[in-house]
Amino acid sequence: MKDWLNFPNFPRNQFSFKSILTLIIMILLIIIIAGSFYFVGPAEVGILKRFGKIIGVYGPGLHWKIPIIDSTIKIDVAAIRRLEIGFRTITLGPPAKYQDVQEESLLLTKDGKIVDLDFVVQYQISDPVKFLMYIKEAEKLLKDLAQASMRQVVGNFLFDEILTVSKDEIQNNVKIILQDILNKNNFGIKILNVQLQDVIPPTPVQSAFQEVINAKSEKDKLILEAQAYYNQIVLEAEGQAAKIIAEAEAYKNEQIERAKGDAQRFKALLERYTKAPSLIKTKLYMEALEMILPQTRIIVIDDPKGSIKILNFPSDIFTKTMTLQEGGR
Repeated sequence: MKDWLNFPNFPRNQFSFKSILTLIIMILLIIIIAGSFYFVGPAEVGILKRFGKIIGVYGPGLHWKIPIIDSTIKIDVAAIRRLEIGFRTITLGPPAKYQDVQEESLLLTKDGKIVDLDFVVQYQISDPVKFLMYIKEAEKLLKDLAQASMRQVVGNFLFDEILTVSKDEIQNNVKIILQDILNKNNFGIKILNVQLQDVIPPTPVQSAFQEVINAKSEKDKLILEAQAYYNQIVLEAEGQAAKIIAEAEAYKNEQIERAKGDAQRFKALLERYTKAPSLIKTKLYMEALEMILPQTRIIVIDDPKGSIKILNFPSDIFTKTMTLQEGGR
């Protein structure tokens, strides 16, 4: 030790009290100057407090404050915060691991049943001043309010509705109720979303509930099959009915047009009849013969006296065998 103090280059007398004091003052000045400025990030809001009272709110950039007396709090207002209720994320994985918190997730439904419901609340700090002034333990407060809102909403729905068709409605209702509470109390929090995660019956009744779900699924399947068969039969019947109606309509139109044609023909014939009655009678007689004679069996006999006789016999007489007596004509 003695040899070290006697080292020729050791400056034992070089530092005086004045120089040490100057060094201390310079260090203090550096600290004071450094503490007089603070920087607010792009997505942050800086809140300046003096003796615990908020005196200003500043946006992104470099700002000045009184060292030691003033303090600053920087809040990220763009960050989307996440609150888990009914479960906790242990690791994000993959695979992710979660821990169930049943004292938060078990809720009572309208029909007196218990449902195990986990959900997530996503929110932002919309008003940093209100958030700092009126809230202590913000996460705990928001969690309690979210649980109360969810219990209120779930209590208005049946057990089956919660597990099947009413999830979106429940999410929207909880968001509205929770945001209304926060606004009335000036908490400066904006609810972005409420998302239901696992919605299941409690563990002791899960197997029985699964059987009910399977039975309902089978019921819905049979209903859909019956509906499809019904639609097929109805469509076929409607098509057949439309076809019959169209045919009847066509037949009606055909008969109407034919009747109109016959009426026009009769009118034209009547005009000619008034002009030449005997000629029209002969014409009508010949037309009648043209219609009748092809359907009858006739025999024409040439009479020696110069006349022609036309004999009309029943058609079945020609299908029978006739036997003439000897010497007969």
